[in-house]
Amino acid sequence: MKTYLKHQQQVKPSHYENEGLAPLRIDSTSQQFREIASSKCQNILEIGVGGGLVKHFLTLFPKIKHTSIDIAEDLNPDYVGSVIEMPFEDNAFELTLCCQVLEHIPFQDFLPSLQEIRRVTQTRVVLSLPDQRRVMGVSLCLPKVPWKKWELNYKLIPSKHKDRDHQWEIGVAGTSGALVEKTILEAGFTIERQYRLEKHSWHCFYILNPV
Repeated sequence: MKTYLKHQQQVKPSHYENEGLAPLRIDSTSQQFREIASSKCQNILEIGVGGGLVKHFLTLFPKIKHTSIDIAEDLNPDYVGSVIEMPFEDNAFELTLCCQVLEHIPFQDFLPSLQEIRRVTQTRVVLSLPDQRRVMGVSLCLPKVPWKKWELNYKLIPSKHKDRDHQWEIGVAGTSGALVEKTILEAGFTIERQYRLEKHSWHCFYILNPV
């Protein structure tokens, strides 16, 4: 097992015990499961294990191979290490989950982290980040037509407020949504889809395909 400790643990295990049943966390984790199911990928890397819910759920499906890596040894990941340098071969995984993780490291490490994720991923990346931008949307349902949803993110004045455990967030001064998307493309991805949780718009999901 390789241990790489450039970054320091910011969240203690008790954080996940206290918030494990919070509606936001349940909704966000459920969306990860939906993306896994729709991808039909079976060899999955999870970066940042949190409370371990994803791992425990995926053990119910013997065909799925789940591997986890986290900087925090006390969260019991399969590998202790940083997203910026992972001990895996190129294209080792079909799908990589990296949800509510990269905001815990400095934004200057966002690009090299994405490049490392790109290196180990064959098909798809499910990435989610905290988003402080205001959002406005419209949903429409018509007979014989599936639900349609249109969403507009906007921010006239960058916010100065972010979670105290986060190094940065989308929409906070210095890290606009445009800059985040530019960095994703620079790392070697195309953005297949980008959306925010309907009930909890603070979580923004990017579905990425390696170029």
